[in-house]
Amino acid sequence: MQVSRLKVLKIINQTNGKIFAVRFIKKNGAVRVMLARLGVKRNLKGGHNGASDKNTLVTVWDMVSNGYRMVNLETLLSLKVGGTTYEVI
Repeated sequence: MQVSRLKVLKIINQTNGKIFAVRFIKKNGAVRVMLARLGVKRNLKGGHNGASDKNTLVTVWDMVSNGYRMVNLETLLSLKVGGTTYEVI
């Protein structure tokens, strides 16, 4: 199923802590696949989060690396949630 970048953010926010997979292009040009989820409160230290409403970054918990990562929606290629794969156009 093809979706727009605006719809992708809505889909990610509706996961409610469920695990999802994202495929995106990293800053160095490499393609990365990540298992992630939202809503993890582990290892929070307080302070400022680099993501905001002004940019296209989403902070997620990387299930494999056990750490917080930022996903840039501008470079997102695909998203898989609950067995449904969404190709970003």
